[in-house]
Amino acid sequence: MLLFLCYSFVHFIEMFLGIWIIHKIYPEPRFQSKAMRLLGGSVFLAVALLVVDNAWKSYISNVAIPSNIILCTLSYILCFKCSLSAILVWESFYSIMISLLKMPILILIGLLQHKVLSQVNREVRNFAEILWCFLIEILIFLLIKKRKDIIKLLKILLFRYKKLLITVFGIEWCMLTYSMYLGKEGFTFIDFVLHLIFIICAVLLMLYLMLNILYREIKSENIILDTIQSNLQNQNDKLQTYYNQNNQQLHDIKHIMIYLRNCLESGKAEEALAQVCEFTDNLIAMERKIWTGFSFLDFVINSKKLEMDDKKIDFELEVDLYEVPFKDAELGVILGNLLDNAIEASQKCEINKRKVFLRICNRNEIFLLCLYNNSVQMPVLKDDRFVTTKEDNYAHGLGVESVKRIVEKYNGNISFQYDDEHFEVDILI
Repeated sequence: MLLFLCYSFVHFIEMFLGIWIIHKIYPEPRFQSKAMRLLGGSVFLAVALLVVDNAWKSYISNVAIPSNIILCTLSYILCFKCSLSAILVWESFYSIMISLLKMPILILIGLLQHKVLSQVNREVRNFAEILWCFLIEILIFLLIKKRKDIIKLLKILLFRYKKLLITVFGIEWCMLTYSMYLGKEGFTFIDFVLHLIFIICAVLLMLYLMLNILYREIKSENIILDTIQSNLQNQNDKLQTYYNQNNQQLHDIKHIMIYLRNCLESGKAEEALAQVCEFTDNLIAMERKIWTGFSFLDFVINSKKLEMDDKKIDFELEVDLYEVPFKDAELGVILGNLLDNAIEASQKCEINKRKVFLRICNRNEIFLLCLYNNSVQMPVLKDDRFVTTKEDNYAHGLGVESVKRIVEKYNGNISFQYDDEHFEVDILI
Protein backbone atom coordinates (compact mmCIF):
# COMPACT_ATOMS: atom_id res chain seq x y z
CA MET A 1 0.00 0.00 0.00
CA LEU A 2 2.86 2.37 0.87
CA LEU A 3 4.50 1.61 -2.46
CA PHE A 4 1.29 2.43 -4.34
CA LEU A 5 0.79 5.69 -2.45
CA CYS A 6 4.39 6.78 -3.06
CA TYR A 7 4.23 5.95 -6.75
CA SER A 8 0.84 7.65 -7.10
CA PHE A 9 2.19 10.77 -5.42
CA VAL A 10 5.31 10.87 -7.61
CA HIS A 11 3.32 10.34 -10.79
CA PHE A 12 0.78 12.97 -9.77
CA ILE A 13 3.70 15.40 -9.31
CA GLU A 14 4.94 14.43 -12.78
CA MET A 15 1.59 15.35 -14.32
CA PHE A 16 1.23 18.51 -12.21
CA LEU A 17 4.75 19.63 -13.18
CA GLY A 18 3.85 19.63 -16.88
CA ILE A 19 0.65 21.58 -16.13
CA TRP A 20 2.55 24.02 -13.89
CA ILE A 21 5.03 24.83 -16.65
CA ILE A 22 2.32 25.53 -19.24
CA HIS A 23 0.37 27.50 -16.60
CA LYS A 24 3.19 30.05 -16.55
CA ILE A 25 2.32 30.82 -20.18
CA TYR A 26 -1.49 30.57 -19.98
CA PRO A 27 -2.45 31.57 -16.40
CA GLU A 28 -5.83 33.22 -17.11
CA PRO A 29 -8.79 31.15 -15.83
CA ARG A 30 -11.61 30.49 -18.26
CA PHE A 31 -14.32 30.93 -15.59
CA GLN A 32 -14.42 33.30 -12.62
CA SER A 33 -17.17 31.65 -10.58
CA LYS A 34 -16.23 29.37 -7.67
CA ALA A 35 -18.61 26.67 -8.89
CA MET A 36 -16.91 26.42 -12.30
CA ARG A 37 -13.47 26.47 -10.70
CA LEU A 38 -14.53 23.66 -8.38
CA LEU A 39 -15.83 21.70 -11.37
CA GLY A 40 -12.56 22.29 -13.22
CA GLY A 41 -10.56 21.13 -10.19
CA SER A 42 -12.69 17.99 -9.98
CA VAL A 43 -12.10 17.22 -13.66
CA PHE A 44 -8.36 17.71 -13.20
CA LEU A 45 -8.34 15.39 -10.15
CA ALA A 46 -10.29 12.71 -12.05
CA VAL A 47 -7.84 12.89 -14.96
CA ALA A 48 -4.90 12.71 -12.54
CA LEU A 49 -6.30 9.54 -10.91
CA LEU A 50 -6.85 7.93 -14.30
CA VAL A 51 -3.30 8.78 -15.39
CA VAL A 52 -1.87 7.38 -12.14
CA ASP A 53 -3.86 4.16 -12.61
CA ASN A 54 -2.44 3.74 -16.14
CA ALA A 55 1.07 4.43 -14.86
CA TRP A 56 0.74 1.81 -12.10
CA LYS A 57 -0.07 -0.84 -14.72
CA SER A 58 2.87 0.11 -16.97
CA TYR A 59 5.90 2.18 -16.05
CA ILE A 60 6.08 3.31 -19.71
CA SER A 61 3.19 2.78 -22.15
CA ASN A 62 3.11 3.80 -25.81
CA VAL A 63 -0.65 3.28 -25.74
CA ALA A 64 -1.32 5.31 -22.58
CA ILE A 65 0.86 8.27 -23.57
CA PRO A 66 -1.47 9.58 -26.35
CA SER A 67 -4.58 9.16 -24.18
CA ASN A 68 -2.88 10.89 -21.23
CA ILE A 69 -1.83 13.75 -23.52
CA ILE A 70 -5.41 14.23 -24.73
CA LEU A 71 -6.88 14.03 -21.21
CA CYS A 72 -4.40 16.51 -19.74
CA THR A 73 -4.91 18.88 -22.67
CA LEU A 74 -8.71 18.78 -22.38
CA SER A 75 -8.65 19.27 -18.61
CA TYR A 76 -6.44 22.35 -18.93
CA ILE A 77 -8.49 23.76 -21.82
CA LEU A 78 -11.64 23.46 -19.68
CA CYS A 79 -10.09 25.45 -16.83
CA PHE A 80 -7.93 28.07 -18.54
CA LYS A 81 -7.95 30.31 -21.62
CA CYS A 82 -5.26 28.92 -23.86
CA SER A 83 -4.32 27.72 -27.32
CA LEU A 84 -5.38 24.11 -27.94
CA SER A 85 -2.53 23.48 -30.39
CA ALA A 86 0.08 24.91 -27.98
CA ILE A 87 -1.14 22.76 -25.04
CA LEU A 88 -1.29 19.64 -27.23
CA VAL A 89 2.22 20.19 -28.59
CA TRP A 90 3.65 20.87 -25.14
CA GLU A 91 1.98 17.87 -23.45
CA SER A 92 3.20 15.61 -26.27
CA PHE A 93 6.76 16.89 -26.01
CA TYR A 94 6.77 16.72 -22.20
CA SER A 95 5.27 13.22 -21.94
CA ILE A 96 7.63 11.68 -24.48
CA MET A 97 10.70 13.35 -22.94
CA ILE A 98 9.75 12.08 -19.46
CA SER A 99 9.22 8.56 -20.85
CA LEU A 100 12.64 8.65 -22.53
CA LEU A 101 14.26 9.72 -19.27
CA LYS A 102 12.53 6.84 -17.47
CA MET A 103 13.86 4.19 -19.84
CA PRO A 104 17.41 3.83 -18.37
CA ILE A 105 16.11 2.61 -14.99
CA LEU A 106 13.98 -0.04 -16.74
CA ILE A 107 16.96 -1.24 -18.77
CA LEU A 108 19.17 -1.30 -15.66
CA ILE A 109 16.61 -3.33 -13.68
CA GLY A 110 16.21 -5.71 -16.64
CA LEU A 111 19.98 -6.22 -16.78
CA LEU A 112 20.25 -6.91 -13.05
CA GLN A 113 17.22 -9.23 -12.92
CA HIS A 114 17.76 -10.84 -16.38
CA LYS A 115 14.22 -10.02 -17.52
CA VAL A 116 12.72 -8.72 -20.77
CA LEU A 117 11.22 -5.23 -20.98
CA SER A 118 7.56 -6.32 -20.86
CA GLN A 119 8.19 -8.07 -17.54
CA VAL A 120 10.02 -5.16 -15.98
CA ASN A 121 7.58 -2.63 -17.40
CA ARG A 122 4.39 -4.37 -16.23
CA GLU A 123 5.47 -5.91 -12.94
CA VAL A 124 4.76 -4.36 -9.56
CA ARG A 125 6.56 -1.07 -9.19
CA ASN A 126 9.59 -0.74 -6.92
CA PHE A 127 11.21 2.06 -4.96
CA ALA A 128 14.10 2.38 -7.43
CA GLU A 129 11.64 3.44 -10.14
CA ILE A 130 9.92 5.84 -7.75
CA LEU A 131 13.24 7.37 -6.71
CA TRP A 132 14.30 7.76 -10.36
CA CYS A 133 11.03 9.52 -11.25
CA PHE A 134 11.36 11.81 -8.25
CA LEU A 135 14.93 12.69 -9.21
CA ILE A 136 13.84 13.61 -12.76
CA GLU A 137 11.03 15.80 -11.41
CA ILE A 138 13.36 17.62 -8.99
CA LEU A 139 15.84 18.35 -11.79
CA ILE A 140 13.08 19.71 -14.06
CA PHE A 141 11.63 21.83 -11.24
CA LEU A 142 15.04 23.30 -10.32
CA LEU A 143 15.80 24.00 -13.98
CA ILE A 144 12.53 25.91 -14.45
CA LYS A 145 12.76 27.66 -11.07
CA LYS A 146 16.37 28.80 -11.40
CA ARG A 147 16.37 29.63 -15.11
CA LYS A 148 13.39 31.87 -15.84
CA ASP A 149 14.61 32.36 -19.41
CA ILE A 150 13.51 28.74 -20.03
CA ILE A 151 9.87 29.86 -19.81
CA LYS A 152 10.59 32.74 -22.18
CA LEU A 153 12.18 30.30 -24.60
CA LEU A 154 9.23 27.92 -24.25
CA LYS A 155 6.85 30.79 -25.08
CA ILE A 156 8.84 31.49 -28.24
CA LEU A 157 8.77 27.80 -29.17
CA LEU A 158 5.02 27.44 -28.64
CA PHE A 159 4.10 30.73 -30.34
CA ARG A 160 6.43 30.53 -33.34
CA TYR A 161 8.00 27.08 -33.67
CA LYS A 162 5.20 24.55 -33.16
CA LYS A 163 6.28 22.63 -36.27
CA LEU A 164 9.79 22.31 -34.84
CA LEU A 165 8.46 20.91 -31.56
CA ILE A 166 6.26 18.45 -33.45
CA THR A 167 9.35 17.29 -35.37
CA VAL A 168 11.30 16.81 -32.12
CA PHE A 169 8.29 14.97 -30.67
CA GLY A 170 8.33 12.60 -33.66
CA ILE A 171 12.06 11.92 -33.24
CA GLU A 172 11.63 11.24 -29.54
CA TRP A 173 8.68 8.92 -30.24
CA CYS A 174 10.80 6.92 -32.69
CA MET A 175 13.61 6.73 -30.13
CA LEU A 176 11.22 5.51 -27.44
CA THR A 177 9.65 2.92 -29.76
CA TYR A 178 13.10 1.66 -30.75
CA SER A 179 14.10 1.39 -27.08
CA MET A 180 10.94 -0.66 -26.40
CA TYR A 181 11.85 -2.90 -29.32
CA LEU A 182 15.33 -3.50 -27.95
CA GLY A 183 13.89 -4.94 -24.77
CA LYS A 184 11.67 -7.60 -26.37
CA GLU A 185 14.38 -10.25 -26.36
CA GLY A 186 16.06 -9.16 -23.15
CA PHE A 187 18.58 -6.50 -22.28
CA THR A 188 22.32 -6.23 -22.77
CA PHE A 189 24.84 -3.71 -21.57
CA ILE A 190 24.99 -2.39 -25.15
CA ASP A 191 21.26 -1.62 -24.95
CA PHE A 192 21.86 0.44 -21.84
CA VAL A 193 24.74 2.33 -23.47
CA LEU A 194 22.74 2.88 -26.68
CA HIS A 195 19.82 4.34 -24.80
CA LEU A 196 22.05 6.64 -22.83
CA ILE A 197 23.51 7.78 -26.14
CA PHE A 198 19.97 8.33 -27.44
CA ILE A 199 19.13 10.52 -24.43
CA ILE A 200 22.36 12.49 -24.72
CA CYS A 201 21.73 13.02 -28.45
CA ALA A 202 18.16 14.16 -27.72
CA VAL A 203 19.37 16.62 -25.09
CA LEU A 204 22.15 17.91 -27.37
CA LEU A 205 19.66 18.27 -30.23
CA MET A 206 17.30 20.26 -28.03
CA LEU A 207 20.15 22.44 -26.76
CA TYR A 208 21.30 23.10 -30.31
CA LEU A 209 17.79 23.98 -31.45
CA MET A 210 17.20 26.23 -28.45
CA LEU A 211 20.54 28.01 -28.83
CA ASN A 212 19.88 28.46 -32.54
CA ILE A 213 16.44 29.91 -31.80
CA LEU A 214 17.87 32.20 -29.12
CA TYR A 215 20.54 33.39 -31.55
CA ARG A 216 17.93 34.14 -34.21
CA GLU A 217 15.68 35.88 -31.69
CA ILE A 218 18.51 38.01 -30.32
CA LYS A 219 19.60 38.88 -33.86
CA SER A 220 16.03 39.74 -34.80
CA GLU A 221 15.50 41.78 -31.63
CA ASN A 222 18.70 43.74 -32.29
CA ILE A 223 17.47 44.62 -35.76
CA ILE A 224 14.08 45.59 -34.35
CA LEU A 225 15.77 47.74 -31.69
CA ASP A 226 17.77 49.45 -34.43
CA THR A 227 14.50 50.01 -36.31
CA ILE A 228 12.86 51.43 -33.19
CA GLN A 229 15.82 53.71 -32.59
CA SER A 230 15.71 54.86 -36.20
CA ASN A 231 11.95 55.55 -35.95
CA LEU A 232 12.42 57.49 -32.74
CA GLN A 233 15.25 59.48 -34.29
CA ASN A 234 13.03 60.33 -37.27
CA GLN A 235 10.23 61.38 -34.94
CA ASN A 236 12.65 63.52 -32.92
CA ASP A 237 13.87 65.14 -36.13
CA LYS A 238 10.29 65.91 -37.14
CA LEU A 239 9.53 67.24 -33.66
CA GLN A 240 12.55 69.52 -33.92
CA THR A 241 11.31 70.67 -37.34
CA TYR A 242 7.87 71.49 -35.89
CA TYR A 243 9.53 73.32 -33.01
CA ASN A 244 11.56 75.40 -35.44
CA GLN A 245 8.44 76.07 -37.51
CA ASN A 246 6.56 77.29 -34.43
CA ASN A 247 9.43 79.59 -33.54
CA GLN A 248 9.40 80.90 -37.09
CA GLN A 249 5.63 81.44 -36.89
CA LEU A 250 6.02 83.42 -33.66
CA HIS A 251 8.71 85.49 -35.32
CA ASP A 252 6.42 86.07 -38.35
CA ILE A 253 3.49 87.03 -36.11
CA LYS A 254 5.60 89.72 -34.47
CA HIS A 255 6.43 91.26 -37.84
CA ILE A 256 2.80 90.93 -39.02
CA MET A 257 1.60 92.83 -35.97
CA ILE A 258 4.15 95.56 -36.61
CA TYR A 259 3.08 95.72 -40.27
CA LEU A 260 -0.63 95.93 -39.34
CA ARG A 261 0.07 98.70 -36.86
CA ASN A 262 1.93 100.70 -39.49
CA CYS A 263 -0.88 100.13 -42.04
CA LEU A 264 -3.55 101.32 -39.59
CA GLU A 265 -1.52 104.33 -38.50
CA SER A 266 -0.97 105.35 -42.11
CA GLY A 267 -4.60 104.70 -43.16
CA LYS A 268 -3.87 101.69 -45.38
CA ALA A 269 -6.94 99.74 -44.26
CA GLU A 270 -7.21 97.60 -47.42
CA GLU A 271 -3.63 96.34 -47.11
CA ALA A 272 -4.20 95.58 -43.44
CA LEU A 273 -7.40 93.67 -44.25
CA ALA A 274 -5.61 91.61 -46.91
CA GLN A 275 -2.88 90.71 -44.41
CA VAL A 276 -5.48 89.76 -41.78
CA CYS A 277 -7.31 87.51 -44.29
CA GLU A 278 -4.10 85.75 -45.24
CA PHE A 279 -3.17 85.30 -41.59
CA THR A 280 -6.60 83.88 -40.63
CA ASP A 281 -6.48 81.45 -43.57
CA ASN A 282 -3.20 80.12 -42.19
CA LEU A 283 -4.74 79.80 -38.74
CA ILE A 284 -7.67 77.81 -40.16
CA ALA A 285 -5.23 75.50 -41.89
CA MET A 286 -3.42 74.97 -38.59
CA GLU A 287 -6.72 74.13 -36.87
CA ARG A 288 -7.18 71.23 -39.27
CA LYS A 289 -4.56 69.31 -37.36
CA ILE A 290 -5.69 66.21 -35.49
CA TRP A 291 -6.15 66.34 -31.73
CA THR A 292 -6.86 63.04 -29.90
CA GLY A 293 -6.12 64.10 -26.34
CA PHE A 294 -2.82 62.20 -26.35
CA SER A 295 0.08 64.46 -27.33
CA PHE A 296 2.43 61.79 -28.69
CA LEU A 297 -0.38 60.14 -30.64
CA ASP A 298 -1.25 63.55 -32.10
CA PHE A 299 2.35 64.05 -33.11
CA VAL A 300 2.63 60.65 -34.85
CA ILE A 301 -0.69 60.94 -36.72
CA ASN A 302 -0.14 64.55 -37.77
CA SER A 303 3.36 63.85 -39.05
CA LYS A 304 2.07 60.92 -41.12
CA LYS A 305 -0.92 62.98 -42.31
CA LEU A 306 1.43 65.62 -43.70
CA GLU A 307 3.19 62.86 -45.63
CA MET A 308 -0.15 61.52 -46.93
CA ASP A 309 -1.29 65.00 -47.95
CA ASP A 310 1.94 65.41 -49.88
CA LYS A 311 1.32 62.10 -51.69
CA LYS A 312 -2.36 62.86 -52.41
CA ILE A 313 -3.64 60.09 -50.14
CA ASP A 314 -7.14 60.51 -48.70
CA PHE A 315 -6.90 59.98 -44.93
CA GLU A 316 -9.84 59.31 -42.59
CA LEU A 317 -9.62 59.00 -38.83
CA GLU A 318 -12.05 57.88 -36.11
CA VAL A 319 -10.93 58.31 -32.50
CA ASP A 320 -12.86 57.55 -29.31
CA LEU A 321 -10.07 57.08 -26.83
CA TYR A 322 -9.60 57.45 -23.08
CA GLU A 323 -6.68 55.05 -22.51
CA VAL A 324 -3.69 53.75 -24.50
CA PRO A 325 -2.07 50.50 -23.24
CA PHE A 326 1.34 51.15 -24.85
CA LYS A 327 4.30 53.27 -23.92
CA ASP A 328 4.94 56.21 -26.24
CA ALA A 329 7.94 54.52 -27.88
CA GLU A 330 5.91 51.34 -28.48
CA LEU A 331 2.98 53.34 -29.84
CA GLY A 332 5.39 55.11 -32.18
CA VAL A 333 6.71 51.78 -33.46
CA ILE A 334 3.21 50.34 -34.00
CA LEU A 335 1.66 53.33 -35.74
CA GLY A 336 4.88 54.32 -37.48
CA ASN A 337 5.41 50.92 -39.08
CA LEU A 338 1.75 50.29 -39.94
CA LEU A 339 1.17 53.76 -41.38
CA ASP A 340 4.44 53.64 -43.33
CA ASN A 341 3.36 50.33 -44.88
CA ALA A 342 -0.12 51.74 -45.61
CA ILE A 343 1.33 54.85 -47.25
CA GLU A 344 3.79 52.82 -49.29
CA ALA A 345 1.02 50.52 -50.56
CA SER A 346 -1.57 53.25 -51.14
CA GLN A 347 0.69 55.57 -53.12
CA LYS A 348 1.07 52.85 -55.78
CA CYS A 349 -2.67 53.17 -56.53
CA GLU A 350 -4.22 55.69 -58.89
CA ILE A 351 -4.54 59.13 -57.27
CA ASN A 352 -8.34 59.00 -56.97
CA LYS A 353 -8.14 55.55 -55.29
CA ARG A 354 -5.52 56.31 -52.66
CA LYS A 355 -7.09 55.88 -49.24
CA VAL A 356 -6.00 55.18 -45.67
CA PHE A 357 -8.51 54.73 -42.84
CA LEU A 358 -7.52 54.56 -39.17
CA ARG A 359 -9.82 53.79 -36.22
CA ILE A 360 -8.55 53.90 -32.63
CA CYS A 361 -10.99 53.46 -29.75
CA ASN A 362 -11.75 51.93 -26.36
CA ARG A 363 -14.74 49.60 -25.99
CA ASN A 364 -15.55 48.08 -22.58
CA GLU A 365 -11.94 48.43 -21.36
CA ILE A 366 -10.64 46.95 -24.63
CA PHE A 367 -8.25 48.86 -26.90
CA LEU A 368 -9.04 48.55 -30.61
CA LEU A 369 -6.95 49.68 -33.55
CA CYS A 370 -8.00 49.17 -37.16
CA LEU A 371 -5.96 50.37 -40.14
CA TYR A 372 -7.21 49.98 -43.72
CA ASN A 373 -5.53 50.98 -46.98
CA ASN A 374 -5.99 50.40 -50.70
CA SER A 375 -3.32 48.48 -52.61
CA VAL A 376 -2.56 47.16 -56.07
CA GLN A 377 -1.03 43.77 -55.24
CA MET A 378 -1.38 40.85 -52.87
CA PRO A 379 1.19 40.83 -50.03
CA VAL A 380 3.67 37.95 -50.04
CA LEU A 381 3.88 35.59 -47.05
CA LYS A 382 6.87 33.39 -46.23
CA ASP A 383 7.03 31.34 -43.02
CA ASP A 384 4.05 33.34 -41.65
CA ARG A 385 5.90 36.61 -42.25
CA PHE A 386 5.11 39.35 -44.70
CA VAL A 387 7.93 39.74 -47.20
CA THR A 388 8.82 43.30 -48.17
CA THR A 389 9.23 44.32 -51.81
CA LYS A 390 12.12 46.61 -50.94
CA GLU A 391 15.61 45.64 -52.07
CA ASP A 392 17.06 45.76 -48.55
CA ASN A 393 14.51 43.24 -47.29
CA TYR A 394 16.80 42.04 -44.52
CA ALA A 395 16.44 45.35 -42.73
CA HIS A 396 12.92 46.28 -43.79
CA GLY A 397 11.03 42.99 -43.50
CA LEU A 398 10.68 43.26 -39.73
CA GLY A 399 8.21 46.15 -39.40
CA VAL A 400 5.13 43.98 -38.93
CA GLU A 401 7.14 41.51 -36.81
CA SER A 402 8.11 44.29 -34.38
CA VAL A 403 4.42 45.25 -34.15
CA LYS A 404 3.49 41.61 -33.47
CA ARG A 405 6.04 41.40 -30.66
CA ILE A 406 4.68 44.49 -28.92
CA VAL A 407 1.08 43.23 -29.21
CA GLU A 408 2.11 39.80 -27.84
CA LYS A 409 3.87 41.55 -24.94
CA TYR A 410 0.47 42.90 -23.84
CA ASN A 411 -1.29 39.55 -24.48
CA GLY A 412 -3.19 41.13 -27.35
CA ASN A 413 -4.34 39.80 -30.68
CA ILE A 414 -3.35 41.02 -34.15
CA SER A 415 -5.05 39.86 -37.34
CA PHE A 416 -4.75 40.65 -41.04
CA GLN A 417 -7.28 40.67 -43.89
CA TYR A 418 -6.16 41.37 -47.43
CA ASP A 419 -6.51 40.74 -51.13
CA ASP A 420 -5.00 42.35 -54.23
CA GLU A 421 -7.01 45.57 -53.68
CA HIS A 422 -6.86 46.26 -49.95
CA PHE A 423 -5.02 45.48 -46.72
CA GLU A 424 -6.43 45.67 -43.20
CA VAL A 425 -4.79 45.09 -39.82
CA ASP A 426 -6.76 44.83 -36.56
CA ILE A 427 -5.25 44.99 -33.07
CA LEU A 428 -7.24 44.11 -29.94
CA ILE A 429 -5.88 44.35 -26.40
